[in-house]
Amino acid sequence: MKLGLAAASIGGASAVSVAAAGGYHFFSSRNESIQEALKNVRLISSLTGDALIKQWQEEFESDKKDIKPLIGFTSDDKEGGGRALAKWCNDQMSLDSVKHPEGLKNVKSYCLIRTVSSHLSRHNKTLLNESNVTEWQATYNQRKTKKTPKADIGMENDDWSADNYTKELPTVKTWCSTNSVKDFLASEDLYTRVLKWCTKEGATEA
Repeated sequence: MKLGLAAASIGGASAVSVAAAGGYHFFSSRNESIQEALKNVRLISSLTGDALIKQWQEEFESDKKDIKPLIGFTSDDKEGGGRALAKWCNDQMSLDSVKHPEGLKNVKSYCLIRTVSSHLSRHNKTLLNESNVTEWQATYNQRKTKKTPKADIGMENDDWSADNYTKELPTVKTWCSTNSVKDFLASEDLYTRVLKWCTKEGATEA
């Protein structure tokens, strides 16, 4: 190969390498989409069947005053609102997460499976803590009055005839602490059980 051709070949190869490197930099520096930014969290859209439909409907109902203007939905219809919210969330997923920070924030608020605690808060319910001594007793007494099955929180002794408040309260508190941070799933009854056993409002729940 003549020197001139060799140099041209080397130059051409270098140019290709530079172009390839530039292309790599272009693609590698692309911002994450909203869906990519949320790859480590559980989206409502990951559910299937009736569980998926119920979850969208409950999410819409939980904050429809703010959700309706966000997604451009004017009705209070639960089923229609659920479908509209599902579509809105799906439409946000391909957006640039850096260029659309408000979109990312709203997706985190309304498109993810939240905790039981978060759902209680949406409905203005108050989880009890260690300082709520009288509230724990009031809620426990209501469960006793209503003869709520203790099996709902994993206790084997379903007898309400004796006064076992002091003995059973630590078990109740442990169950509440463990289950209030689990996923809220509209297709399951965990939310209702936490509401009845672990909140201030449990003292008046049937």
